[in-house]
Amino acid sequence: MACSSSNGEEDTGGAEATGGGGPGVTSSGSGTGGGATSGAGAGSATSTSGAGGGATSGAGGDSGTGGGATSGTGASSTTGAGGSEPGAASPACAGLNNGSGTTIPCAATADGKAVCFGSTTPTTLTYEGGGEVTGVVQATGRNFSEEACVLLDTGAVHCGRHTSISRTPTVAAGATMVSGGLNHACAIVGNAVKCWGGDLPADVTFGGETPVQVACYYHGCCAVTDAGKLSCWGENNGGMHGVGTSSGTSGPVSPKTVPGRALYVGPGQDHMCAVFEGGKVQCWGQDWNKQLGGLGESSDPGVTLVESGAVAVVGGQFHTCVLMATGQVQCSSGGQSEGAGLDMGRLAPVAGISTAVALSAGKHYSCARLADASVQCWGSISHGPTPATINGLRTRSCD
Repeated sequence: MACSSSNGEEDTGGAEATGGGGPGVTSSGSGTGGGATSGAGAGSATSTSGAGGGATSGAGGDSGTGGGATSGTGASSTTGAGGSEPGAASPACAGLNNGSGTTIPCAATADGKAVCFGSTTPTTLTYEGGGEVTGVVQATGRNFSEEACVLLDTGAVHCGRHTSISRTPTVAAGATMVSGGLNHACAIVGNAVKCWGGDLPADVTFGGETPVQVACYYHGCCAVTDAGKLSCWGENNGGMHGVGTSSGTSGPVSPKTVPGRALYVGPGQDHMCAVFEGGKVQCWGQDWNKQLGGLGESSDPGVTLVESGAVAVVGGQFHTCVLMATGQVQCSSGGQSEGAGLDMGRLAPVAGISTAVALSAGKHYSCARLADASVQCWGSISHGPTPATINGLRTRSCD
């Protein structure tokens, strides 16, 4: 289903950007539309920042521009354009997968199923032994191959191949978000992030703060807490931890705290970006193909792609895409395969997309979930810079 690259690795990979708050998070405070409550999973918390919890904004989100939105099984709110401090929907709410520049794109559908796709035709995930996976809140790819994990409305996480998702849960209950990397995956469970596979700590905690987003990359993960703390752990090649060093690591590595108050983190394969207060996008890591806009590599958040107005950001192998509060998508790359980064050094708008509410990106592709719940992708999925619609796909809403 997925395309193969010249080095034998799979061509598509996924990192989703839809904001900070996850299922079970109650938000109040900032000018993004008030609080929203979600019932599934543990780990409720109160957030005062735009993307740290439930926040609504104006362009095409499921809840409009104000007021609370309640979700029985998913996250707290939706994103789009508008709001003085833009908020963004949880990856578990907005449908697309939430992972790194390594995995294939997956989505939770409006009827509670899960699909993954390496082309414009999605494949529905089924259990080992037969039967479609149902009650899906979120789906995320893992590895370059056809592997995935699904978060169910029971708070359980199940993983496996696309046509053989295990009926035995990896996480039995209480999960509110899941993210896949190359050989590992992690889920938010209460006040901790639990990981399996790869060489990562099994349990990561944050000094009493509640994680509201987890996003895994090639050989590591990052998490944002309800207090805006951004922490990364795992491999640090190219400075992925964002703490001023670029040495690689081996063995389980405890989280390193990135400076600044973060609203959302978006990993690529060898670079990292985050949305900080005010909608500022700062990046660090490798810039060898201008994924950081040609502004140079950095081992801390020293590269600024956007000064304000961003709500989310994602990265692939050699490109970066930013979701603006207007619903527009802008991407940066240099010579990116099949146009996923528009073959530009600096950020440039993606033609035809103006109502995006969530993003996903992978090795050589990018996708946007639009306000009407459809999904459009470009790069290796559309075989060029022009977005193509994923046939028949309507992602789940936050209602």
